[in-house]
Amino acid sequence: MRAPSVMRLVLLSVPLCSAPAWAIERCSFQGKPINLDNGNSTAKLTGTVRCVDEDTKKETHTVSFKNGKQDGWEVRRWSDGRAVEQEYKAGKRHGGFKRYEDGRLVETSHYVDDNEQGESLRYHPNGKVSRRVDRQPEDEKSTYEDYDETGRLTKAGCGLRSSWEAGLKDCVWKGPSPLVFFHPNGQKRAVIPLKNGRRDGVTELFDKDGQRTATHAYAAGVLDGVSTRYAAGKALTSTTWVQGQREGDETEFFNDGGKKQVVTWKDRQQVKRVEYFQNGERKHELVVTGDRAVESYFEDDGSLRERRNLLKGDFHNGFDPDGVTEAFFPDGGTERREHYVKGKAEGRRQVWAENGTLVEDSQWTKDRVTTRKRWNPDGGLVEDEAFHEDGSRKKK
Repeated sequence: MRAPSVMRLVLLSVPLCSAPAWAIERCSFQGKPINLDNGNSTAKLTGTVRCVDEDTKKETHTVSFKNGKQDGWEVRRWSDGRAVEQEYKAGKRHGGFKRYEDGRLVETSHYVDDNEQGESLRYHPNGKVSRRVDRQPEDEKSTYEDYDETGRLTKAGCGLRSSWEAGLKDCVWKGPSPLVFFHPNGQKRAVIPLKNGRRDGVTELFDKDGQRTATHAYAAGVLDGVSTRYAAGKALTSTTWVQGQREGDETEFFNDGGKKQVVTWKDRQQVKRVEYFQNGERKHELVVTGDRAVESYFEDDGSLRERRNLLKGDFHNGFDPDGVTEAFFPDGGTERREHYVKGKAEGRRQVWAENGTLVEDSQWTKDRVTTRKRWNPDGGLVEDEAFHEDGSRKKK
């Protein structure tokens, strides 16, 4: 009499599958029961173990061994049409991989020495490829391509962890030029001219309604020339690039097309920034020369309101007042003049009334006032004080 087969209560589930189902498996090798969960049972095994569902008697699992290690195909099948097939060599995943849902092939891949490597494919329900990956040991040499259900390319690039779109830098596209990406509705998302597999010329980007959203000039796969962003057919920003670095003017526009801000770049540094009123007059200007800068504020009629001399901060990336700061009345007369050293008031501070009368004259040390005189606009003295380090007035 044949001995009864060993039963296995198995939770049938694989990644990316729906809710698991319970089943009892009976596994055997050459007609004899075997327990796949017991390593001693398979320690010297060569051949194929087959498992069936106790109720349906349908084959649910086959595992091939050689000298006690998995070698060949392992196949798992579920009653709902799911299945997974994995090839092994000397106990490691090595070779093909296939995954099915509802009896339909949804994914194929390839393994080398227990690591996924080479081409893998995923499929849409209609059988067309949805994603193609060529996985290489060096991630930056891996490539990917995504397609919609009609076979139109939606995305492609290099690197699966830190991704670069096709044609950028060293991500060479082996397909035809121009490289075209599509939105889900079939509208072109990007039209990318190529030369030797790298972006070269003006790339155009579009939204799902066909409106142009940007243009980028490239040379040998890096930004080189003018890049412009658009909204409702009007330019929002325009940036000049040289060999992948911003160099020259970066301009932001008002909706009416007028300049809103212009930032000038040189050697990766901002050397000038000008903000404008919508009437075209300057609003704010910062001009940088090495570690120093001059900052100016203007009224909307173009008159200068304030000018500050600045020095790059010791402990931050911004600038601090250093030197003379002056404020002006609308007629150009001086309203205030003060002196700073590395962000702190140091030296003389003077304030004038609109009629030109001096109304304050004070001395400062390390951001605190030491002496101060104040007058009425008609010239009458109203204050003449000296101060201690704690800010209290010295007694006369």
